[in-house]
Amino acid sequence: MKFRAIQIGLVLILLFVVATAGVLARSAAHSDDVQKVERTIPADPSVTVSICVMSGSISVQGWDKNEVTAKSSDAGQIELRQRDGEAQSDKATRVEVFVVDKSDEQHIKKNCQAYSDLELFVPRLASVHVQTRDGDISISDIAVVVAGTQNGDINIERVSQAVEVGSVGGSVSIKDSIGRASVTTIGGGIEVTNLRPSAAADEFEAVSVSGDLCLEGVSHSQFNARTVSGDVHLTGPLAASGRYGFKTMSGDITLTLPGDSSFQLSAKVSKDGEIISDFPLTLIPDMPPAPAPAPVPAVSSVSPKSPTPAPAVSGADPKSPTPAPAVNDVSPKSPKPAPTAKPDVSPVIVKVGPRVSKVIVTAPVIVSPHTLRRVNAVCGAGDASIQVASFSGTLHLLKK
Repeated sequence: MKFRAIQIGLVLILLFVVATAGVLARSAAHSDDVQKVERTIPADPSVTVSICVMSGSISVQGWDKNEVTAKSSDAGQIELRQRDGEAQSDKATRVEVFVVDKSDEQHIKKNCQAYSDLELFVPRLASVHVQTRDGDISISDIAVVVAGTQNGDINIERVSQAVEVGSVGGSVSIKDSIGRASVTTIGGGIEVTNLRPSAAADEFEAVSVSGDLCLEGVSHSQFNARTVSGDVHLTGPLAASGRYGFKTMSGDITLTLPGDSSFQLSAKVSKDGEIISDFPLTLIPDMPPAPAPAPVPAVSSVSPKSPTPAPAVSGADPKSPTPAPAVNDVSPKSPKPAPTAKPDVSPVIVKVGPRVSKVIVTAPVIVSPHTLRRVNAVCGAGDASIQVASFSGTLHLLKK
């Protein structure tokens, strides 16, 4: 009996080993099925790479190789197309990444139609153009970024030349980058940390329709931040001779600056809005407008008409001229003096087209000067220029 139990146990162990081997075999076969599709092409160090998918997350990473490599675990096919006229053996200067889903392998390849995630590796000096409708975008360690998504977040790190990104339904984050930057969001916030210009002419612009702007360590001298519904926060020093513009329709503006900051402030706030400052501000009164010059009287160029000649005397020769009356000859029968001549002024005629039945003249719209209050002030030597417009909110000037 005991021997029989041992036999049954050995059989069970054998069945378990066989079953486990089958599961491992099927798992290996499945891993082969989901193996990543990968394509590589030699590229110029400053290659321009473009990728567009219908839906899917895209990750772009810069590396030290002069190659462009695209990988995907759920795509059926990836094709790297060079610019027309370039030989396949040459290093590509422009590459278009085409992704085809597994279900569409038999169809005609069309760009921007895939529903696949993608990993992209490019040289560090590359410029990358990325577009996806639904998905997140993550890009790091390259030179130039142009990216857009309709429903997803965008994360940018360590870009060395320029950033131009936009998201309709997500937020944007930029960290530790250099160069000019333009950021736009429709339904998300913007967060920028440690961004500096590579040239004096580099500009920074951040625009959000519905979201907060959190900006820290942005050292561009040309600076513009706007939001329709959200708060604006700036933390860090002001650039020397920098020009800063802040605008919000509904939200507060908070500027956290070093204690030795020097700036000129021109603020427009609502009638009930407040300006709270940790800095000593010297108010500058508005200069009254210069008086208009007195009008110069016009000189009439119309010459008076000659007086009407007196009627001829009865019985006189009609061809002989009528003698002029003497100066002292005041006779009751003398003709009345001619009326004084009037200037010949032609009327102004306004022509109305035949299809216009009437002309409606509207009165000019006068905006009350009390809708917004203007405050001009200076702190220190006034090195930087700060312009603020807040239609419903408070301006905070805080010392860091």
